Amino acid sequence: KERADALLPGIPILPVEEIVHSCEMVLLTVPDDQLAGLVSGLGELGVWRASQLVVHTSGAHGIEVLEPATRAGAIHPAMTFTGTSVDIPRLIGTPFAVTAPAIALPIAQALVVEMGGEPFEVAEEDRGVYHAALNHGANFLAVVVAQAKQVLATVGIEDPGTFLRPLCEAALDRALRA
Repeated sequence: KERADALLPGIPILPVEEIVHSCEMVLLTVPDDQLAGLVSGLGELGVWRASQLVVHTSGAHGIEVLEPATRAGAIHPAMTFTGTSVDIPRLIGTPFAVTAPAIALPIAQALVVEMGGEPFEVAEEDRGVYHAALNHGANFLAVVVAQAKQVLATVGIEDPGTFLRPLCEAALDRALRA
């Protein structure tokens, strides 16, 4: 509630089912492992409406998880969120995987463009591989950098990030151009 008050001052905090039932578009931004339960729970409460567009931001799921909702799409920004206001400008130029049925695809793509992102269509059957590739790249990179920081600390480097940042940026640039 504190975060909502800070980011959305003056906006009333209502029960989820009331918000969902009253919206024309619902954007679900919950952790991957909570999405299916949220969608099915809202379906059991009967809050989905046929005229709604329902979109989630999970990289791991396509549109099948939104089965209880009728018009659905999945958009996933290829970035890690901090949960703070610094995330908003980082959306500009960020690629988004977009998965949606033909009728909702232009709407999902337009939503991404309106946020400043770049939409790229990813088929429902490819969402798992897409998500695995992003996780592998991000997690592997984080582990390698953490290990390098630990090694530098053992030789007395107090701020290993100062040494690693330019190396990592150059290495990432080379890898992405390859």
